[in-house]
Amino acid sequence: MPLRCLDDADRSLDAVALSPLEWAALTATNRHVRHLRMHCCGSPVALKTSRLGTRFFAHFALGGCASGDESPEHLHLKALAITAARAAGWTAEAEVSGTTSGGEPWRADVLATRGKHRVAVEVQWSGQADDETARRQARYAASGVRALWLFRRPGFAIDPDVPAVRVRGTLAAGLTVQGLPVADFLAAVFDRRLKFGIPSRVAAKIVVGGIVVTCYGLRCGAFNRAVERVVVSAGTNDCHMALSHLSDHLGPRAAVLATLPRDKQRGPIRLRTLQGRTYLANTCFSCGLPFGEAYLTDLNSRWTIASTTIVIDKAWAASIAAVHEFDPVWSVVARDPAFA
Repeated sequence: MPLRCLDDADRSLDAVALSPLEWAALTATNRHVRHLRMHCCGSPVALKTSRLGTRFFAHFALGGCASGDESPEHLHLKALAITAARAAGWTAEAEVSGTTSGGEPWRADVLATRGKHRVAVEVQWSGQADDETARRQARYAASGVRALWLFRRPGFAIDPDVPAVRVRGTLAAGLTVQGLPVADFLAAVFDRRLKFGIPSRVAAKIVVGGIVVTCYGLRCGAFNRAVERVVVSAGTNDCHMALSHLSDHLGPRAAVLATLPRDKQRGPIRLRTLQGRTYLANTCFSCGLPFGEAYLTDLNSRWTIASTTIVIDKAWAASIAAVHEFDPVWSVVARDPAFA
């Protein structure tokens, strides 16, 4: 179910670009003279509208065309991608074909162009193996085209070189990506706010979490409210950091400590050296004994000490990269206005 067809003068007609009046007039004219044909096989065209109001061109009669029918979801997402790209100042068309310098063909569901930049949006509603995605991505790259993949099914490989997200929901209830309506997500994509992980120059939220720990000093036993974790969030990326992760990063360390309110039951946070390792640690407010992370175990006592919003700089990016347990994904982030 393409969004483009050809008229009798070989001009390309775009269903998304036509107004309702133009669509009605074209439908009436084609019904009488059959002057439209499919660009895939040259067969006559019927003009149709999906139950969501998406206008498209269809084969007038089933025949031997090798192009398979697209699902209503596939068609709807292509139309949304074209609309989002054009609203952001790009030119965009559906079903655009090309070849690499080595002669390998490709065909994009939607190809958006602005100046020297070209972006393909691929809707993959059925399953596709990761090696096939990589192969198709390489063909786009060989042609100077970046590609975004909208997958229906989970389980696809997360790759910093292959922008890919999952589409959830239904046409009836609404299709979403990462909690955003697809139209809003695609608008963010063409606003250059789709990023991998938590990179520099984006806004992020920092939440400092606390936990109750009992001092193990023989003559103490005081109940302390200690810092247990720091969570850095941008888009759908959440990086959970232990206090010790900030030991070697002075800027982030100072930023976190500056957010902490006064608390008589929280001792100073200091650098501790043990067995040749120097790291940041809580200390008992009563006796000064340091608490290693192994003692921060009462997860039922967790609460939020403080939260703030920052712009990720190189120091923060380095501290995040040091957290090996962090598994970044592609997501929409809030960009620092200074770099908009």
